[in-house]
Amino acid sequence: MRRISFLLIIVVSLGVFQFLMAGNPLQENIDMNSIISDLKSQKIDFFIFTNSQGNQFLIVPKFGARILAASVGGENLLWTHPDILKGQGGQRSWVSPEGGAKGFIFRPDWKGNRDFSMLDPGNYKVTSSRENEHLVLQNTFETTSNDGKEKYDLTLTREVRQEVDPLKSDPEFKDLSYEYLGIDFVHKLKNNSEAVFDSILGLWCLIQIPPKGTMIVPVHEVKRNAWRANYFEPIPEEYVKANPDSFSYYIHGSQRYKVGIRPESAQGVICYLSKTKKGDFFMVFMMFPVMPEGRYVDRPKLEQETNGDAIQLYSHLEKGPFAFGELECQSWGLKLPAGGEGTFPIQIYMYKAPLEVLQKIGKKLICPQFDKAYLFKMD
Repeated sequence: MRRISFLLIIVVSLGVFQFLMAGNPLQENIDMNSIISDLKSQKIDFFIFTNSQGNQFLIVPKFGARILAASVGGENLLWTHPDILKGQGGQRSWVSPEGGAKGFIFRPDWKGNRDFSMLDPGNYKVTSSRENEHLVLQNTFETTSNDGKEKYDLTLTREVRQEVDPLKSDPEFKDLSYEYLGIDFVHKLKNNSEAVFDSILGLWCLIQIPPKGTMIVPVHEVKRNAWRANYFEPIPEEYVKANPDSFSYYIHGSQRYKVGIRPESAQGVICYLSKTKKGDFFMVFMMFPVMPEGRYVDRPKLEQETNGDAIQLYSHLEKGPFAFGELECQSWGLKLPAGGEGTFPIQIYMYKAPLEVLQKIGKKLICPQFDKAYLFKMD
């Protein structure tokens, strides 16, 4: 009798567990179809761009006008929060600095965050669109700097178009098989006030990606002082490897650290290489302008008198489906006179192919020694 009761408890427990897992959104594969289904069920507007290979990216005005997902070869290569209605993940615009005297994201004492909902998700309005060709969205918001000396009245504009594959007409790649998706992205920051903001604010692009993988950052000279990692906890020494013309950094995803690349060392490229859940290799990379002598405004808490960084890479600290990494690039401090506007253009490229093909693409587009870059474990 006791044995029957024990078996009954096991059966009931398994049934409850399966029921909970079936209704738990964290267990679902966050692919493009499931995201679209959730958005439609909540009657949330979205825009989809589709290229000639059938690869797609999706933008949601309500969620900070983010590129919330990018499907290449049938798989979402970006990290998207498992609860779609939270509107987190993908690619977004940010305004730097986060903290310090002129920032407005971190609190003045750096303990916790201020309310930045006017920026993210914000209230983005579509100002221009043409199906599958271009989309322009704007968000106007007001806030103050941490030191109370600046009253910000700003308009953030995001412009998105498809980007043609730079290898399309290259005979070297004519017979190679790969999946591609490209995004031509521009964001702008306009000063609507009568005040002058001289190099105290910058534009910031963040792309969130699933761990685990290798971030590869080409530099002008491979030397230790090209980067620093004192924003949060220090990056473990074994998570950094020097290559012939770049550095490799491991994106753990469940261990927090941030690395900054100085503008005089940065080449205007940051690349992430990893594997999908199905075991295919992919890479996501950004190309953007760098001003080596420019004043960059986001910097570590304890180095507020130094110049900021042009590139940052980030590993988050949560586990499981909440773990992610980030590719981040920043503009120099923008000169924003009364009514003035600053612009920061970025090209985003995504490729999915066998590793040897991606290495060949990397040699052509990212750095000549890309095939010699150290790759961390990607499982």
